[in-house]
Amino acid sequence: MGSGLSKQQKQLVCPDDYDTDKFKQILMLYDRLDANGDHVVETEELDKIADLHVRNKIRNYKIFIDRVTKETEDKFSELEKEAAVKICSINTDLMINISKVKTKKSDDVMCANRQIDKLQNMSKEDKSKKFRDAVCDNKGHIQFWTFFDYMKNKTQDIQNIMW
Repeated sequence: MGSGLSKQQKQLVCPDDYDTDKFKQILMLYDRLDANGDHVVETEELDKIADLHVRNKIRNYKIFIDRVTKETEDKFSELEKEAAVKICSINTDLMINISKVKTKKSDDVMCANRQIDKLQNMSKEDKSKKFRDAVCDNKGHIQFWTFFDYMKNKTQDIQNIMW
């Protein structure tokens, strides 16, 4: 067949949605590969196109690698930004919570110190009233079980009271 078009190629028609010139180039390449016209491509006829085929495959894999690398880098960058935002949010929440705990501690200590000052400055009568309020019923009587509940965790003080 050589450089001329075979009868089969003359019968082949370019698809409507394909470029006519490119179709003719494909027909001519096929005709050259099938140089003896037997519609069987011999090994030596394949060398050039096989080399091109392999180079194209290699190029496509390199393009794939580049695309996957770029997509991965983009995703990694996106995840790093997301992590930074979340870390910032967590840190902010923690700092707010730490501040609240410190403020509560300060308020609690201040309140307790006020109570200490108040208790230390009580008169004997106020101290007696405070104790009676803790152990007496509403009629002013000391009930054993009320007294027991008050003293059960203060047994170390009994020696200081009794002797």
